[in-house]
Parts: sequence; C-alpha cells; structure tokens
Amino acid sequence: MDRLYKYIVMNLKIVGLAIVILVIIGGIGVYELLKKSTEQTATPSTTTKDLRIVSITPSDTQDLIALGLGKHIVGVDHYSYCLLKMINKTSCVHSNVTVFPEISPVNISGLVALNPTVVVGEKGLLYNCVNSIQKAGIKIFLTNADYASNFYQIESCICSLAKYFNVTNSSKELINWMNSKLQEFSTTGDITVTYIDWICPNYYFWTAGGNVFINTLIQLGGGINTFGECVNYNELCPGKLIEANSDILVVNVVYNISYTKYLLSHIPGIQNVKAYKNGNVYFLCCGSSYLTNEPGPLAVYAVLLFHDIINGTAPHQITWSWIEKCINPQMPVF
Repeated sequence: MDRLYKYIVMNLKIVGLAIVILVIIGGIGVYELLKKSTEQTATPSTTTKDLRIVSITPSDTQDLIALGLGKHIVGVDHYSYCLLKMINKTSCVHSNVTVFPEISPVNISGLVALNPTVVVGEKGLLYNCVNSIQKAGIKIFLTNADYASNFYQIESCICSLAKYFNVTNSSKELINWMNSKLQEFSTTGDITVTYIDWICPNYYFWTAGGNVFINTLIQLGGGINTFGECVNYNELCPGKLIEANSDILVVNVVYNISYTKYLLSHIPGIQNVKAYKNGNVYFLCCGSSYLTNEPGPLAVYAVLLFHDIINGTAPHQITWSWIEKCINPQMPVF
C-alpha cells in the first residue's frame, strides 16, 4: 500500500531523525528522576542461566521478549498474553507459562508457586504490592515504562532491563531497530488532534496532556495535540472539547463501538466541532489500543497508525485485523 506521496518519502528520514533527537533531549531530565527510584528495587543480575522471570506489565513483557529473554518467562499477566497472541509471539515464552488474570492486586501465592528468580513490573501498578512480594522472598525489578512520555524513556527502560539481565548487546540492537523505524515513520504537520481516552456518562471526557506518551505519538505522526498544554491525563468538561474544535478526533472505545458512538454523539455541542462535522472521527477498537497504550518496542508502529489517521488513510473503525494487515507490526527478537 502506497502510504506516502513521493515528496514525503524523500524527506521522511531527515524529518524523523530531527524529531527523534528533540524527543530524546526533552526526556532526559524526567527519566533520570524515575531511574533513581527504580534502581533501588533490585540488584543487577550477572547471568541468565536458570532464570525464571514473571512479567506482569505488557510494556515490560514486550521489552523482555525483544531482548531475547522470552524463553525465561514462566508467568505473565492476562493483558501481556493477549498481546503475545495478537502478534503471534506466544511461542517465545515458556511452554507452560502461567497467565495471571489480574495485574493488581498481585497473586502472591501464585508467584511463590512459580519460584521466580525475579518479578518484573511497572512501578505505578505494583507500588502497593512491593513489600508483600519482597516479604514472600521474591526479588522484584520495577520499571517506569508505563510512565514514559517519549521514546527516549522507553529506550532507557530497555537499557535498565538489559543491564540487569546482562544482555546489553541485545538492547543496542533493539534500540537501533526502534530508531530506524522512527526515522522511517515520523513526519511533521499542523493538523490538530484530540485524543479521547474515555467518555464518562455525564459526557466529561479524559484526554492526554503534553507530557504523556500519546502526545509524542501524535506529534511524530504529523499532528498537534489539542490539549498539549495539559499535564498527565485530564478529565475535562464537554465545553473544552467544543472550544478546541479539533480537525481530528481519535476515540478509545468505551465497552463497545455502539455505546461509544452514542456517548460521543450526545456530548453537548459536538455537532459544531470540525472533526465531527467533517466525519474525521476515528475509533480505536478490537484491541487496536494495544499499539497506542503500551510504551514498548511495538509503539513505533503507533506513529505510523497516527500518520494514517491524520492523512485519512485509516478506516474510521480501527481494528487489530486492519492493523495486522495494513501496518503489519512485527516484534523483533534479538
């Protein structure tokens, strides 16, 4: 499929490289603060022999698989396993891998039964469970992957994991691969995009601010985040959506597509928003949000997804089937 016009193809690598450099510079300070707290949770390992890893965050599971550590994974959370099935990578983990139905609260007895050498998980999700896991005699390595606001922080998390498991050469190959994809996919533009993560029954909505990962995906995909001046994820009143008057709306499906369309269509004043009037509304459904919501290696393809949305080449109901066929995300294993 010819995604880009000839002019864009000629300039894409140069533009993408410049954007990646800016993203790297912007992320250094924030990540250093996060890294200090992460490094206090575990002592680096020196060998991968006889490793038994439990990974209970999808972003971390991506990193571990790509680093070639999948064969040591004996337990994962349900969301990680669903993602592995979607990208045909279940064969990369232990043949008898245990799938935990929930990330939090952590099933401590289930962890103990697996006798893991280390549990890898996201600090924000597992913070309240750290003491319980450690009291059970289990080592834990916490990451800040889900709080990454740009690709530099994702790559830094990958480096931390690689150092812990003594696979630094794999991390270099993985990061080189990610940067090559970002150079290939990234572009610039001035199309305004509002990302709606959730619509409440009272028609308030949650959106992504300028310091969260979705903002980076929108920018690298060639758009401008309408609510880039906000911090973190924000709940805003319907009037803010009308006032923003975005060119494009990207809506994460709430429960099902019919209910989400109903909620969107009943937001007071939505008929006056350019994106709604012009039919430029795109719904992320059927697992497609795995690509945009998990700051791991596969997120490079989310840049391409936003590019297709912004350029009008994506369907208005984006499913994983379409992503698999037209974007074809491939998880590398080094």
